Amino acid sequence: MENDKIAISTISLGWDSSHTLERKIAAVKAAGFQGVEMFITDLDAYANAHEISRTEAARGIRQLCETQGIEIVCLGSFDNFEGEPTDIVDRLKAAKEWLDMAKELKTKIIQIPSNDSENAVGDEATIVDELRALADLGLQEQPPISFAYEALAWGTHVADWEESLRIVQLVDRSNFGLCLDTYHVLSRLWADPRSPSGLRAGGDAALWASVQRFHSECPKEKIIYIQLSDAEKLSSPILPGHPAYNEKKDGPHSWCTYGRLFPLETEKGAYLPIEDISRAWLIDSGWTGWVSMEIFHRTMELESADPEHWAKRGRASWDKLKELLENE
Repeated sequence: MENDKIAISTISLGWDSSHTLERKIAAVKAAGFQGVEMFITDLDAYANAHEISRTEAARGIRQLCETQGIEIVCLGSFDNFEGEPTDIVDRLKAAKEWLDMAKELKTKIIQIPSNDSENAVGDEATIVDELRALADLGLQEQPPISFAYEALAWGTHVADWEESLRIVQLVDRSNFGLCLDTYHVLSRLWADPRSPSGLRAGGDAALWASVQRFHSECPKEKIIYIQLSDAEKLSSPILPGHPAYNEKKDGPHSWCTYGRLFPLETEKGAYLPIEDISRAWLIDSGWTGWVSMEIFHRTMELESADPEHWAKRGRASWDKLKELLENE
């Protein structure tokens, strides 16, 4: 783990209007991170604050990060692309703007989550063809820009990392790979925020099997980067009447922005088996690429929960996890 490059998502550094990108980048630097995932809402907020276009904002953000010695790992997230029932020409036009922003940011990666729209088309040939078209657009850039495909735990048709790997292999492009996120795996296989226990029946066996499949089936060269997050064991399950409940969202989706935590923050209620999956992804695989902290929490809306607070917590979490895994 000595060679791992550590980043944090800008969205995980506060949501109040006072939590400007300038503050976030300074906090990232002070906490000892090497990089950031640039979240599109932060880029848009920067553009609006400075009354400039998105591409101009990307250029300014790149200069801001260069001044602090912070690398921009990726631009994300480019939502609901594949299988969307709209004209593919329009979606590729939107993708071109994202490629332009990525070039200005000097990042070579755009994150693309699996489509979670209820209207998303599930036809595999359509999904693969559209993602190939997207990847081919990225290959036209110099240098080429890659797409990191992430299986959302509530994705309409792609919700498991194994399914996202299958799609990546079918797309079969050198610039199209995986973003693996501990939350999306563990919230689907092992935990259940709708249960009083917070546990899913059979979760231990399901997680063990998933880890074994990772070892035997996942080509490491197809992993673009890895995201880490834990989650809060709730005092009451996410059922009707709970503040996080939404009848249009399943448990992991509702929980995602309500109670995600940094790994091993047990004092705040973190309880996912982060150690097991992190060992497989980071140690056993010999991973030496980017590792990024990405969490969402309801308290990020508070002005007092500022970027400095989250950056310090994220770094402390990484140090704790690193020590645990290296001392086994």
